[in-house]
Amino acid sequence: MHNIFISYASEDREQAHLLAEAFAARGWSVWWDRHVVPGEAFDTRIEQALDAAHCVVVLWSSASVASEWVKNEAAVGVERGVLVPAMIAAVKLPLEFRRKQTADLSGWQGEAEHAGFVSLCAGVSRVLGEAGPRVESAASRSTAVPAKKADGRGPARLMLIGVVAALLGTLALWLLLQPEHGDVGPHPPGPGQPVSPVAATEASLAARIAGTYSGEVMADSKGGSRSDVSVTVTAIDGRSVRITSDYPRIPVVDVPLNRAGEHVLSAEGDTALTVDLARQPPQLIYSPHGELSFSGVRR
Repeated sequence: MHNIFISYASEDREQAHLLAEAFAARGWSVWWDRHVVPGEAFDTRIEQALDAAHCVVVLWSSASVASEWVKNEAAVGVERGVLVPAMIAAVKLPLEFRRKQTADLSGWQGEAEHAGFVSLCAGVSRVLGEAGPRVESAASRSTAVPAKKADGRGPARLMLIGVVAALLGTLALWLLLQPEHGDVGPHPPGPGQPVSPVAATEASLAARIAGTYSGEVMADSKGGSRSDVSVTVTAIDGRSVRITSDYPRIPVVDVPLNRAGEHVLSAEGDTALTVDLARQPPQLIYSPHGELSFSGVRR
């Protein structure tokens, strides 16, 4: 029986091979379709391996997001609660998988200390229920935050995260219900009315908030506050963005956008975001998956 099943598109075979070797070097048993022998029923063998694997790692790319086979394999991983996704190219993830924390392997060439690979290994270790091989670099040692003795503040942190998320949701609802901002879609100007700058650029909401925001993690369900954190907002299309960070606790998340006055916001599922464009520089408040709360301003 293999620990890990790698799901990937055939166009990404080289990257899958590289990842399989990296996992094997860490003592994990890996299955990918090179294990199918001539004369063996291809789909049957894959299904057996998929059902038996303790962890399913999917490699998202422009080819795999268009592959029904890969999406079906990833769906099995979700159903079994063993999916650990990784992104090997900047693509818009399939809708049903966007809420899963995704390791960023863009540009990875097998380096053991690559931040995305370290994050991926941590996710695999968690699913396998083991500590997993430790990968530590000089950089990580110098920036590591010493573990703190439990001080009873855990419930307070969770409460703060809940409060911030609730405030974001309340702000989103309040703004959307305002008469002048109630409809987040663009309004055609009436006769003789000038086209407002916001309405004219409705298709570029993502461009309006794109950039790097510097600030702090105000609360974290698995740790304390953290200063000097950067969050990068990258436009995917006019109405959605991808959010990444140099802080490992902030996952890669794709976020759909709406507009309410001078606020660009999203409050779908357990992820909340609002950017106040009336402030200069704009301020971002962000709570991914209800796990932590970040506040920062654009550089």
